[in-house]
Amino acid sequence: MYRSVSALLVAATLVSASHRAGAADIPIAAKAPVISGPGYNWTGFYLGLNAGWGWASADWTNVANATLFGDSVPPDTFSHSAQGFVGGGQIGFNYQAGVWVFGVEALLNGSDIHGARASTFGAADDQFTWSIDALLLVTARVGIAHDRWLAYAKGGYAGAMMRAAVSDTVGPSTGSGSDSQWRSGWTVGGGVEYGLTPNLSLAVEYNYVELESGRYELGGGAGSYTWGVRPGGTHLALVKLSYRFAALP
Repeated sequence: MYRSVSALLVAATLVSASHRAGAADIPIAAKAPVISGPGYNWTGFYLGLNAGWGWASADWTNVANATLFGDSVPPDTFSHSAQGFVGGGQIGFNYQAGVWVFGVEALLNGSDIHGARASTFGAADDQFTWSIDALLLVTARVGIAHDRWLAYAKGGYAGAMMRAAVSDTVGPSTGSGSDSQWRSGWTVGGGVEYGLTPNLSLAVEYNYVELESGRYELGGGAGSYTWGVRPGGTHLALVKLSYRFAALP
């Protein structure tokens, strides 16, 4: 009896050892490595469209009046506000180095920013208007990217086509005149941009524009009626849609 039990114990031990050895020979499937896709890349040339709203102010000073219809004499002054729609296009280039994004951009917009003021001088029948008809911003940009998000600041050259005009339609003396001039200055601003697709992005942006003063001859051929117009700060709030062509890996 004792011998039988001993034989069974030895057999069980051998079978168990055999199973363990077989299990050791079975390869264990390795976990597949997790491969993360590349981050969003802001590098490349781009162009796009933008639209928004602008507001400004204008300070007028009469410099000379040799007309019959002009009611103001030097050094009369007045001020008024202006606002209106702006829209156009932009073209630029971005280069991304780590989280930093550097770029240059040119933005050209048509503008309906305008304002008017009725004269309070003399017969008080002169109607003055001032407008920004076009805007050009040529700027450098620097930003910090977080995948599809980009926060940036910008600054550089600003230029605008500005128009001043006067009209007097009430007798006995009537007349009108206008003068348009390109005025230069500077701009600073910033915005936040989001990558909708690998090539398409949407941004909201603010720009502050400071433009130089000018003298505008409004006599309309009836003599000198000269006004110095100093634009106050011009503010632009824009929404921009851009398509980037050569996004690099």
